[in-house]
This record gives sequence, structure tokens and C-alpha cells, in this order.
Amino acid sequence: MPNPDDRTRAFLHDLTIAPLWCECFNQMLTETVPLPESGRILLVECGTGGLAIELAHRLRDTGTVTASDSDPARLQIVRDKCQVAKLNNLRILNNHQLAEEPVAEGYDLVVGDASLLPTEALPPMLTLMRERVGEGGQVAAYALLRGSFDEFFSIFWEALYECDLAEDLAAPLETLLRTHPTPADIRAQATSAGLHNIALTTSKETFPFDSGHAFLESPLIAGYWLDRWLSIVPRDYLNTVRDSLCDIIDRDRGTYPFEVSIKAALLTAHAEPFPGADDEDPDENPEPDEDPEDDGWTLKTHR
Repeated sequence: MPNPDDRTRAFLHDLTIAPLWCECFNQMLTETVPLPESGRILLVECGTGGLAIELAHRLRDTGTVTASDSDPARLQIVRDKCQVAKLNNLRILNNHQLAEEPVAEGYDLVVGDASLLPTEALPPMLTLMRERVGEGGQVAAYALLRGSFDEFFSIFWEALYECDLAEDLAAPLETLLRTHPTPADIRAQATSAGLHNIALTTSKETFPFDSGHAFLESPLIAGYWLDRWLSIVPRDYLNTVRDSLCDIIDRDRGTYPFEVSIKAALLTAHAEPFPGADDEDPDENPEPDEDPEDDGWTLKTHR
């Protein structure tokens, strides 16, 4: 049973993060992928179930939705929503149950959200999705690209400089800047997972904050990102660096909100054809629009 702190974080996710963060990825999906009118859909890392509930309503009489997540407290919210909506075509599994479930008939669409997970979680998620998608089915995965949160990292460097830490932490900061994959990295990971017909749709999304304090204490930043970023700072300097970050944000923004942006990515693909298939693989002769700044593949740009 989830503890009270986990339940609080799950409710905050549902109330504040899902409508902002998750919705921008879900919108990319619905504008890019023709959603099935029938069949079987699997959602991996479904969050608090907004998309799962919507799809289950859509397929109420024609198909089923299976939703899984790594957070038991978020899954409980999905169960509560499912009960209120009286949906009998929505099945809810934790990640262990999903991993142990025998793969018989594959899903027609498998959607995975790695956007809030550590970057190393994407390759195994792609492999799991590849194992679950059926012949002719489609895979869609959410991720972040390199260049996300650049506005913060600029201020972070300035704060480290003010705290006489910039020289010592230059290398760890450079590593943080390169944490997120390039489009070429994601394409390689999808290919290694056994996917083909790979396409990447990208979108720049901006999030405003009223003050430095509001940014550092927001459920999105404090709940998912700040600890990762500040992990390079020696413990004795953490409060000093946080205070410096807050001061710099408020000084630089003036009367305007402080805005940070992300490079959201939607990867779509199909499973590799069965051995011996004669169909030509479209990936053999791709024609991407290369963006030198992204150091990789960007096939489509959303909005």
C-alpha cells in the first residue's frame, strides 16, 4: 500500500504535472499517430491515467487498454478513475506484472513515457515495447532531447561561479548538459531494440514560473529534476547554491516570469519484420532533415 508521502506526490502529479507536462506529449501523440478505433493498446509509464482513461472511453465497445506504471500510488489513482468512469475495458498492471505477463497476442499500439525517467531507462523501455507490440502494430515513445532546460543550466553555471565552484564543477556540469540524448542517439537505441520505420517528431515546450522560489519548489522541478541537477554540488554548498540560483533568477527575470524550455520528442516505429520478409526496410535509405544543432535526426517538427 502506498505511504502518505507517495500518495501526496501522486496527487501532485495528477493535479499539476499531468495537465502541463504530460498533456504536451499526449497532444503530440494524438496529432501524429492515427489512434486505433479498435484493438488492444498498451501504455507503459501511464502516470495517473489521463490518456488511459481517454483511450478506454474511445475503445469502450471495440477494444481494450492495458495501463502500467512504476509508481503504485499513481496506479491507485488510475484504478480510482477507472472505477468512477465504470470502464470494464481498462486493465491496470504494475511494471512487475507487465514484465511477467506472457506475450501471446501482441498489442496494436504500445505507448511508453520515458520523459520523466532517468535517460538510461529509455533503451530497456523500447525493448519491452518491441516485445509487446504485435505484427503490424506501432510503437510510440516520449523522451527529452539534448538542449532541454538550457535556460536553467545557464543560470546554474552562473550560480556555481558566484559560489567559487565553477572551476571544480565544470566537468560534472558538462556531463549534465549532455545527459539527454540527441535524435541520433534515440534512433540508434530504437534500432538496437529491433524497431524500424523510425520517425521523430519534436516540439519545444515552455514552462513559466513566477519567481526563483516558485521554480525551485514547484512539483515538476523539485519533484523530478532538481535533485539530479544539484547532485554535482558538495553537500556543504547546497543551500548556498540554491540561494544563489533563486537570487539570479529573480534578478534576471525582472517583472517577467522565468521560463524554461524542453525539447520534447515523440519516437514512432514498428517492429522489425519477421526473418525472411522480403519487404524493403524504409530505414535503408532514410531522408532526414538534419539539424546540426541537434547533432542528429529530426524528421518532423511539431508546432
